[in-house]
Amino acid sequence: MKLMFIVLLSLFSLSANAQTIAEKLTILSLDKDVDEDSKEVKRTQAALTRGLTVCNFENEEKLASAAWVITKNIREKGQYAEATDIVEGVNAALLGAKAKQDCSEVMALYAVNRIEGSTHSDAVTGARGLYRTMGLVK
Repeated sequence: MKLMFIVLLSLFSLSANAQTIAEKLTILSLDKDVDEDSKEVKRTQAALTRGLTVCNFENEEKLASAAWVITKNIREKGQYAEATDIVEGVNAALLGAKAKQDCSEVMALYAVNRIEGSTHSDAVTGARGLYRTMGLVK
């Protein structure tokens, strides 16, 4: 919980001029300023909006914070990652989910696969296959 609070503070402090969670997350993830109307921010917003339909996070801020923690962990291990890719990957892995899922588990699985050298597509496919086998997605 303490780590989540610190991440939330960094999410807001590093991009103090940003107006939306999507804009803040995009700026952090790409490590550059982006216009609030940019295609990158729109892509992030779409991913966050969809993510709230399949994940049991309470709000966009918590989903964005979790995605940013995973992004940083993957980067610290020497692999490239973007927060939006992670949220989109979770959305793809849980497409057709019968109920909202604990997406922190899916994100952790994604991170392990990426750190081990899997591509984004392979990490998503692996997670989707696992969740399909478990009967959680169609």
